Amino acid sequence: MKKFLSLIILSSIFLSACSQSKSPVSPTPTPVPREYVLTETDKPKITLTPRSDGHELTLKITGIKPIFKKIEYELVYTASDSGLEIEKGVSGTAESKDITNGGFERKILLGTESCTSGCKYKYDAGVNGGTLNLTLNTQNDQVAALTMPFTLTLIKSKGFTITWKQ
Repeated sequence: MKKFLSLIILSSIFLSACSQSKSPVSPTPTPVPREYVLTETDKPKITLTPRSDGHELTLKITGIKPIFKKIEYELVYTASDSGLEIEKGVSGTAESKDITNGGFERKILLGTESCTSGCKYKYDAGVNGGTLNLTLNTQNDQVAALTMPFTLTLIKSKGFTITWKQ
């Protein structure tokens, strides 16, 4: 038994000494995307329309120029939960395959959805407004960013449309 135990210990020492020493790997920095400056003709039209009950918004972006291959959106808003204000958000991406006729549309639920056995919804309460952030990525890997605040009470009555003025 002693010989067997000694053999295991010696072989593990021998095998651990045989492993190659690895030189430290230096991290590769992530390249910072170049900024794309939007001209007045490059800016898309953005519409944010609430459903009649206010629990869902429709984000519609039209007038997207072919130079853009991807649009990322993020809707950040404040909701109430048990008397506490909580910042929440919804994000998504529209790739060039999703953009038809220079536009796309997304339904944004202000809450959560569970559809494992029939869909159940928990809607966020006390949503008054927030911020819509857009990132437009060009074919040349340049990036343009837009940030727009919105008020839910205003869009419930009139809708929310951003039209860029020249």
